[in-house]
Amino acid sequence: MKYLMEIDKQLDQAREIILNKWFDATIHSYPQDTARIFAKSSNRFDNPVGSATRQSLDAALGLIVDSLSTYRELLQKNGSALPEIDENALEEALDSVIRIRAVQSFSASMAVEFVFELKTILKSVLENPVNEVIYNLVDKVALAAFNRFMKCREDIFLLRANEAKRRIHRAFERAGLVTELAEEELSPARTNL
Repeated sequence: MKYLMEIDKQLDQAREIILNKWFDATIHSYPQDTARIFAKSSNRFDNPVGSATRQSLDAALGLIVDSLSTYRELLQKNGSALPEIDENALEEALDSVIRIRAVQSFSASMAVEFVFELKTILKSVLENPVNEVIYNLVDKVALAAFNRFMKCREDIFLLRANEAKRRIHRAFERAGLVTELAEEELSPARTNL
C-alpha cells in the first residue's frame, strides 16, 4: 500500500529518464536510417516527426502520472479504487505519433507496440516493483493508441476512396457520359458506429 502511495511521485521524479527511454524505444521501432534521423534533434522545425513523437509521449506520460495521483488520493479516502484515465485525452495525447505511424507501412500491432515498451522501461527505472495498477494503465494507453490508429486508417481509406471516385467521375465527365455532380454526391457518407 505504501508503494502505491508513492508511485506517482517516483514517476514524476523519473519522468525525464522514462520519457527519454520511451522516446528511444519508439524511434528505434522505425528502420535504422529513419530512427537515426528522428533521434537527431528535438527542434520541431529540424525534426518535426521526432518532436511530435516526443510531445505525444510526454503528454501520455503526464496523463499516467495524473491518473496515479488521483488514484492515490482515492485510496487515501476510500481505501480502495481502480485507476481511471480519460480515453479521449489519451487518444488526443497520442494523436501525433499515431498519425505518423498510420500513414506508414506499420501493421496495427507494430504501430502500437511502442506503448508496451513502457512496461519494461518502468520496471527498469522505478525503485519499487511495478505492479498491476501501472500495467493496467499502460494497457489502457495501448488501447487508446489502437483506437486512434484505426480511426486514422479509416480516414485514410475514406480519402483514397473519395479521390478514386472523383477521378472516375472526371473521366466520365470528359467522355460526356455524366453531368457534373455536387460535392456532397462525390463525398462518401461517413458513419459513426
